[in-house]
Amino acid sequence: MEDVKNPISPTEGDGSTGRIRISSTRRGLILAGLGVSLFVVGMWRVDGVMASMGLAVGVLFPVAWIFGRMNLGGLRLYFRGPRRVESGKGFSAKLVLANEGRAFDGFWIEFRMLVMGERELSGRSPWIGSKGIAEIGDRVVLRKRGLTKAHHGRLRSAFPLGLMTFARDVPVVAEIGVLPKLLVPRELYLGGYLLDGSPFGASRHFGGIGEWKSLRERRGGDGLRRIAWAASLRSEAAGGAMLVREDEPPGSQAEGCMVVFHSYGGDGNLIRPDRFEKALSLLFGSLGALVGRGMAVRWVDDFNGWEENEVRTRRQLADAREAIMVAERVPGTEAHDLIAALGRAKEHECIVVISDMPRVGWEGFVTELSIPPVLVDICAYDGSRKNGSASGKGGQP
Repeated sequence: MEDVKNPISPTEGDGSTGRIRISSTRRGLILAGLGVSLFVVGMWRVDGVMASMGLAVGVLFPVAWIFGRMNLGGLRLYFRGPRRVESGKGFSAKLVLANEGRAFDGFWIEFRMLVMGERELSGRSPWIGSKGIAEIGDRVVLRKRGLTKAHHGRLRSAFPLGLMTFARDVPVVAEIGVLPKLLVPRELYLGGYLLDGSPFGASRHFGGIGEWKSLRERRGGDGLRRIAWAASLRSEAAGGAMLVREDEPPGSQAEGCMVVFHSYGGDGNLIRPDRFEKALSLLFGSLGALVGRGMAVRWVDDFNGWEENEVRTRRQLADAREAIMVAERVPGTEAHDLIAALGRAKEHECIVVISDMPRVGWEGFVTELSIPPVLVDICAYDGSRKNGSASGKGGQP
């Protein structure tokens, strides 16, 4: 979460823009009825005092109208908070009411702002001096991913006398981006890449460490994490030695990784927006995990027109997250587009495929490669299945 404040110029979010709406209050209606009654009865009874009292009550309304409109003029709303936040994580924010550009004070001002159309910040200022400010702070949690640069704000007051309510809608210009959550796919771990406790290998080989073909007796130099405990207990019970996993010989080690994101699911598959949001979190989690381990990563996606992007540095990772933040689901992804994207994989690259559609609808397009691909099944992350599919096309490891 970036703790960069939103700079707003005096012309942005100006409270002077926006029409003032006026509505009557219960007190105003009662007093108006009383004034009319006094005037009518005074005229009927030729009672000048009573008629004058009715006129005096009537004068209060244009006075309230004039001062009420002036009370909301020249007021502005400002948002103070981070420019980037993560979905579902709370952050501190302030809404500031500023009395600028006028020489008189403000009274009984209620102010509010709807942040990203989701969370309301509201406060009340009984008095705000000329050139002064009033602010309220709160803890805000936003869950809807996206980017918004202007938010709905409102000023409201019943000053003076409470006869009428004056309200003005004002824009609050503040760039706020809600980033997707970081969720690392379990398939990256289930595929054997973390069996020795070194994700993707200290030598930056994606598929070399952790893949094993058989068991053998433990020898000197074998780490504790290589021990197959269940098989070792059975072996020792039978009078044998401890067993460790025997690695596959090197040769199919990846020089990099290509991450493919798509929304193709074949015919008859139900489209669920929650799965798309979860898949975007898995996409960013995959990029972050791979880059964090020093992998050279390329990623392509259908929501960006299948444009190829490279991620090697933290800066490039931040740019990728910005692109994912504003991503919109592509409803018309075709099978040939997905096949063409998968065909971009190089000979010594590992493919990670992520989709918001069930794996069964697209896994047939992933061809056999020297390095087993990692196929992320979205069904394993939304409760529709108890156990997710593992890395590789062969199913569970």
